[in-house]
Amino acid sequence: MQFKFRFIYMKKFNLLLTALATTLATSVFAQNTSDKWYIGIGAHATDHTSVRGVFDGFFDTDDYSIVPPLSKLTVARSIAKNFAVDLQASIGEIDNKRLGIKDEFFVLAGLGLRWTPLSESSIKWFDPYLRVGANYHKYAYDGIEIDEDNPYLSYDNDYDPEKNHALGGKFSGHDDNFVVNGGVGINFWFARNFGLNVESQYNWAASYSKDYANFFQHSVSIIFKFGAKQEEEVLPPPPVVVSDIDGDGIPDDEDKCPDVAGLPQFQGCPDSDGDGIPDADDRCPNQAGPAQFQGCPDTDGDGIPDVSDGCPAVKGPRENNGCPWEVKDVTVKLKNINFEFNSSKLTAESLPLVKDAAKMLNDESFAGKKFYVDGHTDRVGSAAVNNKISKQRAQSVVEELIKEGIEKDRLVARGLGKSQLLCKESDINKAKDEKGNILYPDQATCDKENRRVVVLDQSGSEVSITKEVEVRK
Repeated sequence: MQFKFRFIYMKKFNLLLTALATTLATSVFAQNTSDKWYIGIGAHATDHTSVRGVFDGFFDTDDYSIVPPLSKLTVARSIAKNFAVDLQASIGEIDNKRLGIKDEFFVLAGLGLRWTPLSESSIKWFDPYLRVGANYHKYAYDGIEIDEDNPYLSYDNDYDPEKNHALGGKFSGHDDNFVVNGGVGINFWFARNFGLNVESQYNWAASYSKDYANFFQHSVSIIFKFGAKQEEEVLPPPPVVVSDIDGDGIPDDEDKCPDVAGLPQFQGCPDSDGDGIPDADDRCPNQAGPAQFQGCPDTDGDGIPDVSDGCPAVKGPRENNGCPWEVKDVTVKLKNINFEFNSSKLTAESLPLVKDAAKMLNDESFAGKKFYVDGHTDRVGSAAVNNKISKQRAQSVVEELIKEGIEKDRLVARGLGKSQLLCKESDINKAKDEKGNILYPDQATCDKENRRVVVLDQSGSEVSITKEVEVRK
Protein backbone atom coordinates (compact mmCIF):
# COMPACT_ATOMS: atom_id res chain seq x y z
CA MET A 1 0.00 0.00 0.00
CA GLN A 2 2.79 2.36 0.91
CA PHE A 3 4.63 1.58 -2.35
CA LYS A 4 1.46 2.22 -4.38
CA PHE A 5 0.98 5.57 -2.69
CA ARG A 6 4.56 6.62 -3.45
CA PHE A 7 4.24 5.48 -7.07
CA ILE A 8 1.10 7.57 -7.58
CA TYR A 9 2.70 10.51 -5.78
CA MET A 10 5.84 10.33 -7.93
CA LYS A 11 3.81 10.04 -11.12
CA LYS A 12 1.77 13.13 -10.27
CA PHE A 13 4.91 15.03 -9.28
CA ASN A 14 6.61 14.23 -12.58
CA LEU A 15 3.55 15.46 -14.48
CA LEU A 16 3.58 18.63 -12.37
CA LEU A 17 7.32 19.08 -13.02
CA THR A 18 6.77 18.77 -16.77
CA ALA A 19 3.93 21.29 -16.71
CA LEU A 20 6.01 23.71 -14.62
CA ALA A 21 8.97 23.46 -17.00
CA THR A 22 6.72 24.12 -20.01
CA THR A 23 5.15 27.14 -18.29
CA LEU A 24 8.52 28.57 -17.30
CA ALA A 25 9.90 28.06 -20.81
CA THR A 26 6.94 29.93 -22.34
CA SER A 27 7.21 32.71 -19.75
CA VAL A 28 10.95 33.11 -20.17
CA PHE A 29 10.70 33.23 -23.93
CA ALA A 30 7.84 35.76 -23.83
CA GLN A 31 9.12 38.11 -21.09
CA ASN A 32 12.92 37.99 -21.26
CA THR A 33 13.83 38.27 -24.91
CA SER A 34 16.92 40.31 -24.04
CA ASP A 35 18.22 37.99 -21.27
CA LYS A 36 20.04 34.66 -21.21
CA TRP A 37 18.03 31.84 -19.66
CA TYR A 38 18.00 28.07 -19.91
CA ILE A 39 15.91 25.26 -18.48
CA GLY A 40 17.05 21.70 -17.85
CA ILE A 41 14.91 18.58 -17.28
CA GLY A 42 16.54 15.26 -16.50
CA ALA A 43 17.40 12.41 -14.15
CA HIS A 44 19.72 12.22 -11.15
CA ALA A 45 21.50 9.68 -9.00
CA THR A 46 22.91 9.83 -5.46
CA ASP A 47 25.93 8.13 -3.95
CA HIS A 48 26.37 8.05 -0.14
CA THR A 49 29.22 5.53 -0.18
CA SER A 50 32.02 7.61 -1.74
CA VAL A 51 32.06 10.62 0.60
CA ARG A 52 35.43 9.68 2.06
CA GLY A 53 37.20 10.28 -1.24
CA VAL A 54 36.30 10.68 -4.90
CA PHE A 55 38.81 8.01 -5.93
CA ASP A 56 37.30 5.39 -3.61
CA GLY A 57 34.19 4.14 -5.42
CA PHE A 58 33.30 7.46 -7.05
CA PHE A 59 32.81 5.83 -10.45
CA ASP A 60 31.29 2.62 -9.04
CA THR A 61 27.78 2.96 -10.49
CA ASP A 62 26.60 -0.16 -8.65
CA ASP A 63 26.48 1.94 -5.49
CA TYR A 64 24.44 4.74 -7.12
CA SER A 65 20.76 5.18 -6.29
CA ILE A 66 19.32 6.21 -9.67
CA VAL A 67 16.04 8.11 -10.09
CA PRO A 68 14.18 7.97 -13.45
CA PRO A 69 13.90 10.90 -15.89
CA LEU A 70 11.83 13.99 -15.02
CA SER A 71 13.20 13.86 -11.47
CA LYS A 72 15.36 17.00 -11.66
CA LEU A 73 14.51 20.55 -12.82
CA THR A 74 17.00 23.38 -13.36
CA VAL A 75 16.26 27.01 -14.25
CA ALA A 76 19.36 29.18 -14.81
CA ARG A 77 19.92 32.78 -15.80
CA SER A 78 23.09 34.69 -16.73
CA ILE A 79 23.60 37.74 -14.47
CA ALA A 80 27.01 38.99 -15.64
CA LYS A 81 29.93 37.98 -17.80
CA ASN A 82 30.96 34.44 -16.75
CA PHE A 83 28.39 34.29 -13.92
CA ALA A 84 24.90 32.80 -13.65
CA VAL A 85 22.40 31.93 -10.93
CA ASP A 86 20.17 28.87 -10.91
CA LEU A 87 17.32 27.17 -9.10
CA GLN A 88 17.55 23.38 -8.85
CA ALA A 89 15.00 20.89 -7.53
CA SER A 90 15.42 17.09 -7.32
CA ILE A 91 12.98 14.45 -6.08
CA GLY A 92 12.69 10.68 -5.96
CA GLU A 93 12.93 7.54 -3.87
CA ILE A 94 16.56 6.82 -3.12
CA ASP A 95 18.78 4.64 -0.92
CA ASN A 96 21.38 5.75 1.59
CA LYS A 97 23.54 2.66 1.24
CA ARG A 98 25.92 3.94 3.90
CA LEU A 99 23.22 3.78 6.58
CA GLY A 100 21.27 0.92 5.00
CA ILE A 101 18.17 3.08 4.23
CA LYS A 102 16.15 1.94 1.19
CA ASP A 103 13.53 3.59 -1.03
CA GLU A 104 12.91 6.69 1.07
CA PHE A 105 11.35 9.89 -0.23
CA PHE A 106 14.06 12.45 -1.14
CA VAL A 107 13.88 16.21 -1.89
CA LEU A 108 16.80 18.56 -2.62
CA ALA A 109 15.98 22.13 -3.69
CA GLY A 110 17.90 25.38 -3.56
CA LEU A 111 19.73 28.25 -5.22
CA GLY A 112 23.22 28.24 -6.70
CA LEU A 113 25.86 30.47 -8.27
CA ARG A 114 27.82 29.38 -11.36
CA TRP A 115 31.13 30.54 -12.77
CA THR A 116 31.30 29.81 -16.51
CA PRO A 117 34.83 30.66 -17.72
CA LEU A 118 34.16 29.97 -21.42
CA SER A 119 30.74 31.61 -21.78
CA GLU A 120 32.20 34.48 -23.81
CA SER A 121 34.74 32.40 -25.76
CA SER A 122 34.64 31.34 -29.39
CA ILE A 123 33.94 27.72 -28.35
CA LYS A 124 30.16 27.78 -28.47
CA TRP A 125 29.36 24.07 -28.00
CA PHE A 126 31.51 23.42 -24.90
CA ASP A 127 30.40 25.29 -21.75
CA PRO A 128 31.91 24.01 -18.45
CA TYR A 129 31.19 25.65 -15.07
CA LEU A 130 31.83 25.50 -11.34
CA ARG A 131 28.85 25.74 -9.00
CA VAL A 132 28.15 26.38 -5.28
CA GLY A 133 24.70 26.34 -3.72
CA ALA A 134 22.55 26.29 -0.58
CA ASN A 135 19.61 23.88 -0.34
CA TYR A 136 16.71 22.47 1.65
CA HIS A 137 17.00 18.69 1.92
CA LYS A 138 14.30 16.29 3.11
CA TYR A 139 15.10 12.65 3.82
CA ALA A 140 14.10 10.03 6.41
CA TYR A 141 16.90 10.33 8.99
CA ASP A 142 14.53 10.93 11.91
CA GLY A 143 14.92 8.21 14.55
CA ILE A 144 18.50 7.25 13.67
CA GLU A 145 20.61 7.82 16.77
CA ILE A 146 24.29 6.89 16.88
CA ASP A 147 26.67 7.40 19.79
CA GLU A 148 29.34 5.48 21.68
CA ASP A 149 26.76 3.42 23.56
CA ASN A 150 24.54 2.91 20.52
CA PRO A 151 26.64 2.01 17.44
CA TYR A 152 24.94 1.56 14.07
CA LEU A 153 25.53 -1.54 11.95
CA SER A 154 25.94 -0.62 8.31
CA TYR A 155 28.51 -0.31 5.51
CA ASP A 156 31.37 2.06 4.88
CA ASN A 157 32.57 2.81 1.34
CA ASP A 158 31.06 0.09 -0.87
CA TYR A 159 27.69 -1.59 -0.67
CA ASP A 160 29.33 -4.86 0.27
CA PRO A 161 27.94 -7.05 3.09
CA GLU A 162 31.45 -8.27 3.83
CA LYS A 163 32.33 -4.74 4.92
CA ASN A 164 29.69 -4.61 7.64
CA HIS A 165 30.85 -2.69 10.68
CA ALA A 166 29.43 -0.50 13.40
CA LEU A 167 29.36 3.20 12.59
CA GLY A 168 30.42 5.27 15.57
CA GLY A 169 30.57 8.91 16.57
CA LYS A 170 27.68 11.24 17.33
CA PHE A 171 24.77 11.35 14.88
CA SER A 172 21.18 12.36 15.69
CA GLY A 173 19.10 12.27 12.51
CA HIS A 174 16.26 14.56 11.47
CA ASP A 175 14.25 14.70 8.26
CA ASP A 176 14.63 18.40 7.41
CA ASN A 177 18.21 19.50 6.72
CA PHE A 178 20.21 22.44 5.40
CA VAL A 179 22.72 21.32 2.76
CA VAL A 180 25.59 23.20 1.11
CA ASN A 181 26.83 21.81 -2.18
CA GLY A 182 29.53 22.43 -4.73
CA GLY A 183 30.67 20.79 -7.89
CA VAL A 184 31.27 20.93 -11.63
CA GLY A 185 29.14 20.65 -14.72
CA ILE A 186 29.36 20.83 -18.51
CA ASN A 187 26.80 22.03 -21.05
CA PHE A 188 27.16 20.49 -24.49
CA TRP A 189 25.24 22.59 -27.02
CA PHE A 190 24.21 20.51 -30.04
CA ALA A 191 22.33 23.43 -31.55
CA ARG A 192 21.88 27.11 -30.77
CA ASN A 193 19.15 26.53 -28.17
CA PHE A 194 19.38 22.79 -27.42
CA GLY A 195 21.93 20.72 -25.53
CA LEU A 196 22.88 18.19 -22.87
CA ASN A 197 23.99 18.93 -19.29
CA VAL A 198 26.14 16.63 -17.16
CA GLU A 199 26.71 17.65 -13.53
CA SER A 200 28.30 16.20 -10.39
CA GLN A 201 28.12 17.81 -6.94
CA TYR A 202 29.14 17.05 -3.38
CA ASN A 203 26.42 17.75 -0.78
CA TRP A 204 27.37 18.53 2.81
CA ALA A 205 24.72 18.34 5.54
CA ALA A 206 25.90 21.22 7.71
CA SER A 207 24.21 20.29 10.99
CA TYR A 208 25.93 16.91 11.49
CA SER A 209 29.38 16.32 12.90
CA LYS A 210 29.60 13.02 10.99
CA ASP A 211 29.39 12.65 7.21
CA TYR A 212 26.74 9.89 7.21
CA ALA A 213 24.18 12.23 5.57
CA ASN A 214 26.62 13.67 3.02
CA PHE A 215 26.39 12.45 -0.56
CA PHE A 216 27.39 12.95 -4.17
CA GLN A 217 24.67 13.77 -6.68
CA HIS A 218 25.15 13.18 -10.41
CA SER A 219 22.65 14.26 -13.06
CA VAL A 220 22.05 14.31 -16.81
CA SER A 221 19.54 16.76 -18.28
CA ILE A 222 18.23 17.97 -21.60
CA ILE A 223 18.62 21.77 -21.68
CA PHE A 224 16.89 24.48 -23.66
CA LYS A 225 18.29 28.02 -23.99
CA PHE A 226 16.21 31.17 -24.51
CA GLY A 227 16.69 34.89 -24.69
CA ALA A 228 18.50 35.56 -27.95
CA LYS A 229 18.05 39.24 -28.68
CA GLN A 230 16.09 39.83 -31.84
CA GLU A 231 17.60 42.31 -34.20
CA GLU A 232 15.28 45.06 -35.28
CA GLU A 233 15.67 47.34 -38.24
CA VAL A 234 16.62 50.80 -37.05
CA LEU A 235 15.26 53.64 -39.11
CA PRO A 236 17.35 56.82 -39.41
CA PRO A 237 16.06 59.61 -37.18
CA PRO A 238 14.46 62.63 -38.83
CA PRO A 239 16.74 65.64 -39.26
CA VAL A 240 16.86 67.92 -36.23
CA VAL A 241 17.60 71.62 -36.23
CA VAL A 242 20.17 72.18 -33.47
CA SER A 243 20.39 75.47 -31.56
CA ASP A 244 23.85 76.46 -30.23
CA ILE A 245 23.78 80.09 -29.03
CA ASP A 246 27.38 80.25 -27.73
CA GLY A 247 28.80 78.38 -30.75
CA ASP A 248 30.79 75.84 -28.73
CA GLY A 249 29.44 72.87 -30.67
CA ILE A 250 27.19 71.67 -27.87
CA PRO A 251 23.43 71.95 -28.45
CA ASP A 252 21.67 74.32 -26.08
CA ASP A 253 19.45 71.55 -24.71
CA GLU A 254 22.62 69.67 -23.61
CA ASP A 255 24.65 72.77 -22.65
CA LYS A 256 24.75 73.63 -18.94
CA CYS A 257 26.19 77.05 -19.87
CA PRO A 258 24.36 77.88 -23.12
CA ASP A 259 25.38 81.57 -23.12
CA VAL A 260 29.14 81.03 -22.58
CA ALA A 261 31.37 78.93 -24.83
CA GLY A 262 32.75 75.92 -23.00
CA LEU A 263 34.14 72.44 -23.31
CA PRO A 264 32.34 69.13 -24.01
CA GLN A 265 33.82 67.41 -20.94
CA PHE A 266 32.16 70.08 -18.77
CA GLN A 267 28.82 69.94 -20.59
CA GLY A 268 29.50 73.23 -22.33
CA CYS A 269 30.82 75.20 -19.33
CA PRO A 270 34.19 77.04 -19.50
CA ASP A 271 37.47 76.37 -17.68
CA SER A 272 39.18 79.76 -17.91
CA ASP A 273 42.47 78.81 -16.23
CA GLY A 274 42.71 75.38 -17.91
CA ASP A 275 43.25 73.45 -14.69
CA GLY A 276 40.61 70.82 -15.48
CA ILE A 277 38.03 72.27 -13.08
CA PRO A 278 35.05 74.12 -14.58
CA ASP A 279 34.69 77.75 -13.51
CA ALA A 280 31.42 77.03 -11.70
CA ASP A 281 33.26 74.64 -9.36
CA ASP A 282 36.59 76.51 -9.32
CA ARG A 283 37.32 78.62 -6.23
CA CYS A 284 40.02 80.43 -8.21
CA PRO A 285 38.71 80.37 -11.81
CA ASN A 286 41.50 82.64 -13.16
CA GLN A 287 44.43 80.85 -11.47
CA ALA A 288 45.30 77.24 -12.25
CA GLY A 289 45.34 74.99 -9.24
CA PRO A 290 44.83 71.31 -8.26
CA ALA A 291 41.45 69.74 -7.56
CA GLN A 292 42.36 69.10 -3.91
CA PHE A 293 42.30 72.90 -3.37
CA GLN A 294 39.17 73.46 -5.48
CA GLY A 295 41.27 74.85 -8.31
CA CYS A 296 43.36 77.30 -6.26
CA PRO A 297 47.20 77.32 -6.41
CA ASP A 298 49.57 76.60 -3.53
CA THR A 299 52.62 78.66 -4.47
CA ASP A 300 54.82 77.77 -1.49
CA GLY A 301 53.78 74.10 -1.44
CA ASP A 302 52.90 74.01 2.23
CA GLY A 303 49.55 72.28 1.66
CA ILE A 304 47.52 75.47 2.19
CA PRO A 305 46.00 77.11 -0.93
CA ASP A 306 47.09 80.71 -1.53
CA VAL A 307 43.55 81.99 -1.03
CA SER A 308 43.65 80.71 2.58
CA ASP A 309 47.40 81.19 3.19
CA GLY A 310 48.50 84.20 5.27
CA CYS A 311 51.97 83.91 3.70
CA PRO A 312 51.39 82.41 0.22
CA ALA A 313 55.03 82.80 -0.90
CA VAL A 314 56.64 81.28 2.23
CA LYS A 315 56.01 77.84 3.73
CA GLY A 316 54.41 77.77 7.13
CA PRO A 317 52.33 75.44 9.36
CA ARG A 318 48.56 75.39 9.16
CA GLU A 319 48.40 76.28 12.87
CA ASN A 320 49.96 79.66 12.05
CA ASN A 321 47.75 80.35 9.02
CA GLY A 322 50.45 79.20 6.59
CA CYS A 323 53.12 81.61 7.91
CA PRO A 324 56.44 80.50 9.41
CA TRP A 325 56.80 80.64 13.16
CA GLU A 326 58.83 83.48 14.70
CA VAL A 327 60.82 83.35 17.92
CA LYS A 328 58.32 85.68 19.56
CA ASP A 329 55.59 83.11 18.90
CA VAL A 330 57.49 80.58 21.00
CA THR A 331 57.88 83.13 23.80
CA VAL A 332 54.15 83.90 23.69
CA LYS A 333 53.41 80.17 24.00
CA LEU A 334 55.63 80.06 27.14
CA LYS A 335 54.14 83.23 28.59
CA ASN A 336 51.64 81.45 30.83
CA ILE A 337 53.85 78.69 32.20
CA ASN A 338 54.17 78.50 35.98
CA PHE A 339 56.55 76.89 38.44
CA GLU A 340 55.98 75.38 41.85
CA PHE A 341 56.23 77.93 44.68
CA ASN A 342 59.84 78.99 45.32
CA SER A 343 60.94 76.17 42.96
CA SER A 344 62.18 75.57 39.42
CA LYS A 345 59.77 72.65 38.87
CA LEU A 346 57.16 73.26 36.18
CA THR A 347 53.53 72.79 37.19
CA ALA A 348 51.55 70.01 35.52
CA GLU A 349 49.38 72.62 33.76
CA SER A 350 52.49 74.14 32.15
CA LEU A 351 53.80 70.96 30.49
CA PRO A 352 51.35 71.06 27.53
CA LEU A 353 52.46 74.66 26.81
CA VAL A 354 56.11 73.60 26.71
CA LYS A 355 55.15 70.71 24.45
CA ASP A 356 53.47 73.15 22.02
CA ALA A 357 56.58 75.36 22.10
CA ALA A 358 58.73 72.33 21.20
CA LYS A 359 56.47 71.60 18.23
CA MET A 360 57.10 75.15 16.99
CA LEU A 361 60.88 74.90 17.43
CA ASN A 362 60.88 71.60 15.50
CA ASP A 363 59.09 73.22 12.55
CA GLU A 364 61.10 73.89 9.38
CA SER A 365 60.62 77.61 10.12
CA PHE A 366 63.60 77.25 12.49
CA ALA A 367 65.65 74.71 10.57
CA GLY A 368 69.32 74.81 11.69
CA LYS A 369 68.79 77.61 14.26
CA LYS A 370 69.99 77.65 17.87
CA PHE A 371 68.31 79.42 20.76
CA TYR A 372 68.83 80.95 24.19
CA VAL A 373 66.18 80.14 26.76
CA ASP A 374 66.30 83.07 29.22
CA GLY A 375 64.71 83.02 32.66
CA HIS A 376 63.56 86.31 34.31
CA THR A 377 62.22 87.06 37.79
CA ASP A 378 60.32 89.92 39.43
CA ARG A 379 61.78 92.64 41.68
CA VAL A 380 61.20 90.76 44.96
CA GLY A 381 64.22 89.19 46.68
CA SER A 382 67.96 89.54 46.42
CA ALA A 383 69.79 89.59 43.12
CA ALA A 384 71.73 86.44 43.99
CA VAL A 385 68.60 84.42 44.76
CA ASN A 386 66.79 85.71 41.67
CA ASN A 387 69.78 85.00 39.43
CA LYS A 388 69.96 81.43 40.68
CA ILE A 389 66.25 80.60 40.41
CA SER A 390 65.91 82.23 36.98
CA LYS A 391 68.76 80.05 35.66
CA GLN A 392 67.21 76.93 37.23
CA ARG A 393 63.78 77.68 35.75
CA ALA A 394 65.26 78.29 32.31
CA GLN A 395 67.11 74.98 32.61
CA SER A 396 63.85 73.21 33.55
CA VAL A 397 62.24 74.51 30.37
CA VAL A 398 65.27 73.40 28.32
CA GLU A 399 65.10 69.88 29.77
CA GLU A 400 61.38 69.57 28.90
CA LEU A 401 62.05 70.83 25.37
CA ILE A 402 64.77 68.18 24.96
CA LYS A 403 62.29 65.52 26.11
CA GLU A 404 59.98 66.67 23.32
CA GLY A 405 62.63 66.10 20.65
CA ILE A 406 64.61 69.36 20.44
CA GLU A 407 68.34 68.64 19.96
CA LYS A 408 70.33 69.43 23.07
CA ASP A 409 72.99 71.43 21.20
CA ARG A 410 70.34 73.86 19.90
CA LEU A 411 69.43 75.16 23.39
CA VAL A 412 71.33 77.17 26.01
CA ALA A 413 69.66 78.06 29.33
CA ARG A 414 70.51 81.47 30.84
CA GLY A 415 69.44 83.17 34.05
CA LEU A 416 68.93 86.96 33.95
CA GLY A 417 67.30 87.39 37.37
CA LYS A 418 65.72 90.80 37.78
CA SER A 419 68.24 92.58 35.57
CA GLN A 420 65.71 93.17 32.74
CA LEU A 421 62.37 94.00 34.33
CA LEU A 422 59.64 94.19 31.75
CA CYS A 423 57.53 96.32 34.11
CA LYS A 424 58.85 98.81 36.64
CA GLU A 425 56.98 100.48 39.46
CA SER A 426 56.78 103.66 37.40
CA ASP A 427 54.81 101.73 34.73
CA ILE A 428 51.98 100.70 37.07
CA ASN A 429 48.69 102.24 35.98
CA LYS A 430 50.54 104.33 33.38
CA ALA A 431 51.99 102.18 30.60
CA LYS A 432 49.51 101.51 27.78
CA ASP A 433 49.33 99.33 24.72
CA GLU A 434 48.82 100.56 21.16
CA LYS A 435 45.05 100.71 21.71
CA GLY A 436 45.39 102.83 24.84
CA ASN A 437 44.62 100.07 27.34
CA ILE A 438 46.45 100.06 30.71
CA LEU A 439 49.01 97.25 30.68
CA TYR A 440 49.81 96.99 34.40
CA PRO A 441 46.90 98.09 36.61
CA ASP A 442 48.56 96.97 39.88
CA GLN A 443 51.80 95.66 41.39
CA ALA A 444 50.69 92.00 41.24
CA THR A 445 50.14 92.22 37.48
CA CYS A 446 53.50 93.97 37.09
CA ASP A 447 55.34 91.24 39.03
CA LYS A 448 53.59 88.46 37.11
CA GLU A 449 54.70 89.96 33.76
CA ASN A 450 58.30 90.10 34.98
CA ARG A 451 58.32 86.40 35.92
CA ARG A 452 58.81 84.99 32.43
CA VAL A 453 60.82 82.68 30.15
CA VAL A 454 61.96 84.19 26.84
CA VAL A 455 63.35 82.37 23.77
CA LEU A 456 65.90 84.21 21.61
CA ASP A 457 67.61 83.29 18.34
CA GLN A 458 71.34 83.02 19.13
CA SER A 459 72.12 84.85 15.90
CA GLY A 460 69.62 87.67 16.51
CA SER A 461 70.55 91.30 17.13
CA GLU A 462 68.82 91.30 20.52
CA VAL A 463 71.25 88.67 21.80
CA SER A 464 74.23 91.03 21.56
CA ILE A 465 72.84 93.22 24.36
CA THR A 466 71.59 90.34 26.50
CA LYS A 467 74.14 88.83 28.86
CA GLU A 468 73.66 86.17 31.48
CA VAL A 469 74.09 87.47 35.00
CA GLU A 470 76.51 85.71 37.30
CA VAL A 471 75.05 82.93 39.37
CA ARG A 472 76.78 82.18 42.62
CA LYS A 473 77.21 78.50 43.31
